[in-house]
Amino acid sequence: MEDKKIIGLLFERAETVLDEISNKYSRLYKGILREVLSDECDVEECGNDVLLTIWNTIPPNRPKSMTAYICKVARHIGIDKLRYNTRKKRNTGYTVMLSELEDCLPADQNIHGTEEHSEIIRSILDEFLRGLDPETEIMFVRRYIYLESVTHMAKQFELDENHISVKLYRARKKLKKLLEKEGIKI
Repeated sequence: MEDKKIIGLLFERAETVLDEISNKYSRLYKGILREVLSDECDVEECGNDVLLTIWNTIPPNRPKSMTAYICKVARHIGIDKLRYNTRKKRNTGYTVMLSELEDCLPADQNIHGTEEHSEIIRSILDEFLRGLDPETEIMFVRRYIYLESVTHMAKQFELDENHISVKLYRARKKLKKLLEKEGIKI
């Protein structure tokens, strides 16, 4: 089923659309959740939360891309569950990954504050990703969007972990420089 049809069914509040979303996207959102969470029960629970969040947020939201929207929802739910699970244990691989991005994230914590601000950030990120070589772009997206570990990527790319870490470090520096050039406070 096409995304426009799925969004239309969500606006009509047709409960069968949740089965359609699950059939089409469960591998995607569960894959993202598995990168964040180690417990399969948590993945299943959060998978249900992804569907519930989509049901509760569309409408009023009308995403341009269901794939991107579902990835965003899954990441946020996975991160929230991880934070809940590790409240007293702060030394997790995921918190290390988040700390990597800390130096190049805007100082304004309300990134979603206005549609205009979101569009500015989106266009800067698009420009940034287009400016990377294809391999680094894939690594950056897989690390910071799909939440893959450096170890997992090293196996997939058949490269040394240090090689990937260096590429990601240089990419983050480029992103920080671009954000500063565009007047975004870091």
